[in-house]
Amino acid sequence: MKHSFILFILFLSSTIWSQQSKSRIITINGNDTTIIDLDQQIGQLDSIIESTMLKVFSDSSYSNLNQKFEIIIDTLITSNSKELNPEDTTKLKLGNKRIMIIEDKQIDKKGDRDRRIIIDEDVTKDEKIFKDDEEDEPEENDFAHWAGIGIFSNGFSNSAGKIASKDDSYFLELDYTKSIGFNLNLLEKRFPVYKEYIGVTTGLGFQFNHYALKNNVDLNVSKDSTFGTENTTLDFRKNALRATYLQAPLLLEFNTNSDPEKSWHLSAGVVGGIRIGSSWKTKWEDDGKTRKEKVKSNFNLNPFQAYATAIVGYHNVNLYVNYGLTQLFEKGKGPAFSPVNAGVLFNF
Repeated sequence: MKHSFILFILFLSSTIWSQQSKSRIITINGNDTTIIDLDQQIGQLDSIIESTMLKVFSDSSYSNLNQKFEIIIDTLITSNSKELNPEDTTKLKLGNKRIMIIEDKQIDKKGDRDRRIIIDEDVTKDEKIFKDDEEDEPEENDFAHWAGIGIFSNGFSNSAGKIASKDDSYFLELDYTKSIGFNLNLLEKRFPVYKEYIGVTTGLGFQFNHYALKNNVDLNVSKDSTFGTENTTLDFRKNALRATYLQAPLLLEFNTNSDPEKSWHLSAGVVGGIRIGSSWKTKWEDDGKTRKEKVKSNFNLNPFQAYATAIVGYHNVNLYVNYGLTQLFEKGKGPAFSPVNAGVLFNF
């Protein structure tokens, strides 16, 4: 009630003053009110609004610029029966916030237009005409979908192209619930073929493979082969082969929309990699104490890898699948298995 009375008095006062001076009433969030005096400064409307706003926001109650404020300004000022016509949109900056003063499309009974100020608020579709010229346009890499963090399930395919089982190799039978790997793709670069809709993407990333061995076996490696033997002494709680690769993709990507935040996309191509680390890690209980061991070795793993890959997603969420074009081990030094995996990738 108090605020309404104050606003009424201010409005009445401004109506009276309008015969002699030029002023505008600004209401912030429907609560606080200030008056801009434009007498003798008709051509400086925008700078006066800016300086007044700075004074308003220097108040401690508005010091938190993370808040959103809507400031309503009364009808356009007239002077000597001539309507002032400032630009439709005025752009200001307060700290690191974007401020837009937008002329309302609605015209009141007097033929005047209202203007309003929006701070740190997205421009709606209906207000597209008022879009800030300084707002960032989508960059080329916004239409690439390689950089990000992925989580996937590991597996093997046998020489016949089917998912490997214990009949193919007992010591490499996997516990799929624990054979979880990760991708950390740090760099990407897209080269457009047709605008934002078709492009070629490359980049750089890391793949961390974790092959959880289902059976209680030891991994053995010699110069000529890698094989497993059953361990009858220890009962492993954890038994895993790990391998880390540095990867680079070559992908042909298709996007359905010129807005990357509203685009479905499909990517297909190949991913090449070089092994940069590998180990075998075990964990077991001994007299109530947890023991663990980590053995670093190449285990005759292929130093290079290549996958055929496909990625499908919307905006920054993707599903992907990789099928190994190269074998896990060097030729003739282990089972003829090719790695396969499928997972979810969240783009940066």
